[in-house]
Amino acid sequence: MTPELSGVPVVVLALGVSLLSFGVALVALGWQITKHFLDGGRVNVYLNTAVWEPEFKLVTNHSGRHQLQDDASARSVTHGRALELAQLVVENPGRVPVTIYSPGLSFSGHGKKKHSVVPRMLATGDSFGPNNAVTDTVVRLDPYDRVTFLLDYWSVTPSLLKDAPTGRVVVRGYVGVAGRTSRPQKSSWRRRWRITRGMYTAIEGTPAFTPLAVLWREMYFRLPERSEGEADRHPKAGAPITRGLANHILDSAMSRFEHRPERDELKNALDEIAKEHGDRFPTLGTILLEGYEALDQMEGHLTAWTEGLFFWKDWQRRHGAETEEDENT
Repeated sequence: MTPELSGVPVVVLALGVSLLSFGVALVALGWQITKHFLDGGRVNVYLNTAVWEPEFKLVTNHSGRHQLQDDASARSVTHGRALELAQLVVENPGRVPVTIYSPGLSFSGHGKKKHSVVPRMLATGDSFGPNNAVTDTVVRLDPYDRVTFLLDYWSVTPSLLKDAPTGRVVVRGYVGVAGRTSRPQKSSWRRRWRITRGMYTAIEGTPAFTPLAVLWREMYFRLPERSEGEADRHPKAGAPITRGLANHILDSAMSRFEHRPERDELKNALDEIAKEHGDRFPTLGTILLEGYEALDQMEGHLTAWTEGLFFWKDWQRRHGAETEEDENT
């Protein structure tokens, strides 16, 4: 007879125990695999629109949408005091350090193979707490650490939109993770940005930009952040014009004209003012080539030339006084 225990054959009990043990082993194996991925190198990527007023404030739309409210911060962008940028945030939720590289943007929908772009980046310094942005392209993240990048996405988007067959591109945040796979990590597909041809800002509505804002943006990225460390500069060239002085000097030069001048006229005014500030070989005028191209691209979305110019009334008052004095003479 088959041995029984409490009326149940021992063979059946043994089979049940074996199946239970097998199930526990599968659960344990699954947990070990899951734990391996949870503890391994992985990152979370977020893409936000941001407004950065250099050395003053950083305003971010943390919803992940390609949208900025038309408020005081947005008006800082349209009037040449702040820059509209993409904020890329990378977090390490795992328990081991990870190395990330090539932070940038992934574009699709432009009629070509999906590819990533690393636009020009900006650093904020150490005064913005957890939102301090860096320009390093390789960063080591400790467990539960994060890093932030500020990307000038409008410097690369228009050229991709120009050839997009559907008239729009899809943008997501992008970063490579060393040692994981060749597949990059991207921001949420659900919160992807859809930028259509004709768009020039994430600000709600169709705000008009001042010519000062357009020219200052092109000038800002092409100037040194500090006067020190310019090794290629001639020792007798004097102190170069830095980003911090760009708005002041550009405003002063533009205020000499009531309407948009010829590029050479504005170049001469910029060079004259730059030399007064100690730059004996100014390069501001050469940047105007890109600046005037940007003005042409923004045609139909610009204010009057003198809108937002701080020194316009002062120049008019002084120029009027000089004219009156000449007439009396």
